[in-house]
Amino acid sequence: MMLGAAMLLLTSSFLNAQSTLGVTGLLNSPNAEMSEDKTVKIGGNFLPKQFTPDTWDYHTFNFFVNITFVPFAEIAMTNTAFDLWDQGRFSNVDRSISLRVRPLKEGKYWPAVVIGSNDVISTSSLLGYASGNKYFGTTYLAMTKHFDLGGNELGIHAAYNIPVSVHVQQKFPVSGGISFSPKFYKELNIIAEYDTKHFNLGANVVLFKYLYLQLLLNQLKYPVIGIHAQFTI
Repeated sequence: MMLGAAMLLLTSSFLNAQSTLGVTGLLNSPNAEMSEDKTVKIGGNFLPKQFTPDTWDYHTFNFFVNITFVPFAEIAMTNTAFDLWDQGRFSNVDRSISLRVRPLKEGKYWPAVVIGSNDVISTSSLLGYASGNKYFGTTYLAMTKHFDLGGNELGIHAAYNIPVSVHVQQKFPVSGGISFSPKFYKELNIIAEYDTKHFNLGANVVLFKYLYLQLLLNQLKYPVIGIHAQFTI
C-alpha cells in the first residue's frame, strides 16, 4: 500500500523526456546515472496528447530498445506512433536515436558527468530527407552525486539543456532535481525535478529484478504509464 501511494505522487510534461523516451534519467530532466554494463531495456509508454509535442493531437504510445553496450555509453532507439487515421489506426512512427556518454564516473568527492543527446539521429535524416523532425531533440550536460543517509540514498542531479529542434521549447536551460530511495526498499525511486518548464514529482520501481514500472500524472491530471523489462547480457 505504501509503495502504491508513493507511485501516485506524479506529474510531468514532455520536454527532455528521459524515462518516457526510453532513456536513463529522471522524469523529464537528464541525469548522470548509468545502467550496469551490458544492460538491455525493452518496453514502452502510453502518452496522452497533453504530454506530447503539438504534432500529436491524439493519445499515442512509444516502444523502445535501450542498450548500455559499454560501462560508460548508452544508446536507445525509440518509435513513437503518429498519423492516426479516422479508423483509429496509426499509419506511421517517428523513429529516433538517443546517445549518452559518461566521461567521468562518480567518486567519493565528485559527481558523475554525462554528455547526451535525445533524438540525435532520425531515420528520415539517415535516408536523406533533410535533418528529420527531431521532435524530442535536446543535447545536454548532466551531473549526479549520491549521498548515504543512514541507509537511505539521496541523489542530487543537475543538467544544462540545449534544444536542437523547433519542437522543443523551454523556459530556462537548467534542469535538475532530487531522487530518494528508501532503506526499506532500494528498488523504489521517488523523484522531484524541474525540467526547464515545470516542477514535477514522480516515482518508479523495479519488481522481481527485471520489471521496471513508472506511473505519472501529467499536470496532475493525465496518466502516463511506462513499463519495460531489463536484463544483462
